[in-house]
Amino acid sequence: MTTRFLSILFFFVCAANAFAQTGSIKGSIIDSQNKEAVIGASVILKGSTPPMGTATDVEGNFEITGIPTGPQIVIVSYVSYKSKEIPVTVYPNQAILINTTIEEDVANLTEVKIVGQRQTFTDVSVITEIKQAEQIAVGISAQQIQKSQDRDASQVIRRVPGVSIQDDRFVIIRGLSERYNTVMLNDAITPSSEVDVKSFSFDLIPSSAIDRMMIYKSGSSDLPGEFAGGIIKIYTKTVPDSDGLTLSLTSGFRKGTTFQNANDYQGSSLDWIGFGAGDRLLPNNFPKTSTLQSENTPSETSLNAFRNLPEFYTLKNKNVAPDLRASLGYNRSFHLGDTKLTTFNNINYSNTNQSIQNTQYRYLNFNEDNQKSEILSHFNDKMYQQNVRLGVLSNWSYIINPNHKIEFRNLFNQLSNKETTFRQGYNTDNSTELQNYAFRYESKSIYSGQLGGTHELSDATTVKWLGAFGLTHRDEPDFRRFISSRAIGSNDPFRVELVPGSNASLTRGARFYSTLNEYTSSFRTDFEHRIERAAYQGDEKMQIKLRAGLYGEYKNRSFKARWFNLTSGGGVSNEILSQPADQLFGSQNIGADMLYYGDRTNTDDRYDAQSSLYAGYVGSYIPFTTKLNASFGVRLEHNTQKLQSRERGAGAKINVNNPILSVLPSANFAYNFTETSLLRLAYSMSVNRPEFRELAPFTYYDFNFDVSRVGNQNLKTPSIQNVDLRYEVYPTPAELLSFAVFYKHFTNPIEATIRYAGSGISYYVDNAESAATMGAELEIRKSLKGITASNFVDNLTLLLNASYIHSNVQTGFSNQENDRQLQGQSPYLINTGIYYNNVNSGWSVNALYNVVGKRIFLVGDNDLQPTVYEMQRNVIDLNLIKTIGEHLEIKLGIQDLLNQPYRLIQDSNRDKKITSVDEAYQTYRKGTYSTIGLTYKF
Repeated sequence: MTTRFLSILFFFVCAANAFAQTGSIKGSIIDSQNKEAVIGASVILKGSTPPMGTATDVEGNFEITGIPTGPQIVIVSYVSYKSKEIPVTVYPNQAILINTTIEEDVANLTEVKIVGQRQTFTDVSVITEIKQAEQIAVGISAQQIQKSQDRDASQVIRRVPGVSIQDDRFVIIRGLSERYNTVMLNDAITPSSEVDVKSFSFDLIPSSAIDRMMIYKSGSSDLPGEFAGGIIKIYTKTVPDSDGLTLSLTSGFRKGTTFQNANDYQGSSLDWIGFGAGDRLLPNNFPKTSTLQSENTPSETSLNAFRNLPEFYTLKNKNVAPDLRASLGYNRSFHLGDTKLTTFNNINYSNTNQSIQNTQYRYLNFNEDNQKSEILSHFNDKMYQQNVRLGVLSNWSYIINPNHKIEFRNLFNQLSNKETTFRQGYNTDNSTELQNYAFRYESKSIYSGQLGGTHELSDATTVKWLGAFGLTHRDEPDFRRFISSRAIGSNDPFRVELVPGSNASLTRGARFYSTLNEYTSSFRTDFEHRIERAAYQGDEKMQIKLRAGLYGEYKNRSFKARWFNLTSGGGVSNEILSQPADQLFGSQNIGADMLYYGDRTNTDDRYDAQSSLYAGYVGSYIPFTTKLNASFGVRLEHNTQKLQSRERGAGAKINVNNPILSVLPSANFAYNFTETSLLRLAYSMSVNRPEFRELAPFTYYDFNFDVSRVGNQNLKTPSIQNVDLRYEVYPTPAELLSFAVFYKHFTNPIEATIRYAGSGISYYVDNAESAATMGAELEIRKSLKGITASNFVDNLTLLLNASYIHSNVQTGFSNQENDRQLQGQSPYLINTGIYYNNVNSGWSVNALYNVVGKRIFLVGDNDLQPTVYEMQRNVIDLNLIKTIGEHLEIKLGIQDLLNQPYRLIQDSNRDKKITSVDEAYQTYRKGTYSTIGLTYKF
């Protein structure tokens, strides 16, 4: 199917290749002194025949359309003003924005400065920002994003050096797990998108809305103090490069899923737009836990309450349709007298599908004689997921004048995941053959709003301010799972297992409901004052910069869960227990002397948590000489984490209250050997605070791993010492070569481990005593233009970045392995790509490769469970883009071409290596994914 699909598309785009490729240039020209519009200024393309150009209007604005793509030089001139030449590159179906000033032609006038809205989305602008950054940083531009055909920020960030992505959403920097990263959206810390871990779901932001993405790998006083991997700053667009309406449609085909049969369950009529949780929630008048648990025999009122719940047990076999993604963008600029209002808007919708065949094993002790472990259980899971996302982004900018700008940004996403799992397997512990089912639905509403301003109070002083509000609402309503079994080797029908009496089970005939609300509010102010030195008048690079700022943040989370077990009143026959699920769990079988639900909600099934963070910083940038500069600073952060819950069983109160004052110094040095090469040295101290879920005693059953997850109220806050050394070379403004080494020392790092509770096990978190990582990174961004006489080679760009990291946990926690990798730390990462971009023909093609080395998924113990590793996967993506005229763009992508399996392998013989002796823990493939998309700009 993929071959036929490619052939049809190739024929179509080749037939359209004859269309001319043009773009446009627009912007405004103002006087450099009085900031007034220059009316009637001439704006022409150098060397154009016949001349192409225009004159500025009464507001100083201009636009030149129908410009051939490729390098151009714009000449701005006016009587009594100095002429100005501006080199640009015109791309198909794009408008290049130039907002600049011109000076009167007087001999003693100072150097021309560009003061308008600077282009930040190009490769050159991002590399310039990396070069001029005081910290060690990497980044990617909107221009590079367009070349790669990435859909959202999770795919975009894979192109950044030293970065990898997990579960298509969670970012890993320098091989460290997502907990060590801080994500900022337009300089505000993002709201949480996950319940159990510190992580931001990067697939929430469409790639078309990204202006640029920067990752800071060394700290400074003006950046948050909570990081070890990096601080990720995503900037979304507010100033559009052109007015207009853009519509994109994309269809996706996944091997093993699309056009295949899958088990699905009857859901809500609103599932298709992601709002299906409402039909699954418990009614407001549903009996309280105290009422149900006080009844020795269920009352008729209680029985009717359960009879009236949606059943949602009816399985249906469906043929999976292709994925659908749609996006509608609207951009506009308005002139309001001497001011300007701009807006960038995007509405996007996706409905995607995933079928997975998942194989899992669990083992008893390893036998040294035959070099094998005895199998405890073996599962074959057939899981079908339907994921829906409805997103709205609306950004506004009010440009009072070039020195004062106010921005209002909004991002909302509604996400849902409907999941049906059918499990077959066996358990040797009780000699049973199993057929288990799980029907799950998760819904999340995530909003982030920001209002901020930038004010140039003078040529020497800048003030920025920002207020932000975030909301995360998550429902997991009516998560249903049950076990049916029979003796191994028998032909008896499978019978549903019930919980006897008042006992509780998270797995047997359970219905689970949970709701989470988290609110985040924050503010920040940043002040910078620049001091010109007498010996370097007019040289901005030699200005001393003094900085200070304040930051405040408050989080409030409320979580509560409620769950029930199906139990027998004594009059239930084996024939009823052998019925299909939609009949067995039907209302006709609910009765006091038949089947009824017991409320098993416990005292630890809810928690409330709060966090307050107040920070202040001072810092300075000092250019000691034209070659040597440094920035110094110290940041004070006072954080108080609180959590209220109760212990399971007796219900003793749990009150976590952790006030911590952190003094976080930082220093960044840079020595410029030449204009194109420099050496950086950086030191910073940072922290890694526990998440609310990690502190909560709440026990959650994870059906996919057949394990419970539980928090640890006694977690300590880790601290990290960071040292970086990096050499950078910039052969041209769009090229970069860098080599870096780094060292990190962790005190009390938090790791995922295993804990035994009765007859079951739990995934747990705990503090090791100390750990260290050291590594090296290489990054290359190189244009092949001029290497040969070939026009084809001239249009090629090579990207290569690789990281090698060694980590060691010197002293772990009780009964755990020592002298091993840090949990979640990968030993190496490689990202590389070759990009072909021909602006004249409108063709863009790229091939991308990514691999992440094996890392510890779960720290084992010295008794039963060895350490489990997530193994490396080689990933190759191919993308093709063809622009046709100025309005139409066709995109084709093939992701994960190799379709290598996701593998968790346990180190059965505990030699800290993965060899043929070691055994599979979990294995599955997601399937190669092909997409075709059309974008039309009106």
